Parts: sequence; C-alpha cells; structure tokens
Amino acid sequence: MKAIVLAAFIQDGRVLMARRAGHKRQFPGHWDFIGGHVDKNEALDDALIREAGEEVGLRPAIFRYFGVFSDDETDANYHLYVVTEWLNGLPRLLGEEHTELAWVQLSEAEYLRPLAHPTIISAVCRARSP
Repeated sequence: MKAIVLAAFIQDGRVLMARRAGHKRQFPGHWDFIGGHVDKNEALDDALIREAGEEVGLRPAIFRYFGVFSDDETDANYHLYVVTEWLNGLPRLLGEEHTELAWVQLSEAEYLRPLAHPTIISAVCRARSP
C-alpha cells in the first residue's frame, strides 16, 4: 500500500479544507485535508512538512500524529496529523493541487460535499469539537 500524509490544520475551532483540482486522479473536485504521497525513504513527519509547504506554503511547527486509516479501494494508508501551530503566515494556494481553500467550523467540516475522506475527516472533527 502507498503511504499518504494528511494534515488537519486547526485554529480557533476551525479546520483548513482544500478543494482538490478537477484534474486529480483521486477525488477530483472533492474537499480534503492538505497532504500527499510519502516519497521513498521519507519519514512521515518530513512528508507532512514538505507537502504542507508545497501545497499551501505553511510549515507545521506543533503537530501530533492522530492515526492511520487504511483504504483498500485506493490501496493507501492515510497517516493523519493534527497541526495546531505553523510558520509562514496564512495558507495560500500554491501549484495546481487545489482550486479553493476554506476555514470551516469543526462541527461542519464533515458535511462538506463532495468529501474525499469522510471517515477520516469525521474522526478528526468529532475528536476536536467541544
């Protein structure tokens, strides 16, 4: 199975969501967390930092590993992190991975449609909501 890192950037009861570009092979046009493939011989933490920088220009500073979610349909292990502090200011769209960014209330994120990973997103939002 391939390894993927996902980052749930959380601040003030909101989570950063990104709409995947329509040309993406997996989940085109779906809302998702920031993240991507782990390169060969790359540590998960390093992949998290690299992907966040490439996709939204942020450098995670305080984060914790939330867990792994396996998906046989996509043949992937999704390694989820919760990021609560970061460097480099506000997120911004970089590259062609996403078409839109939105800060969404934790209690509402799992209701965005279409949603790339409903189980993963729900797990984080429910664990972090008051």
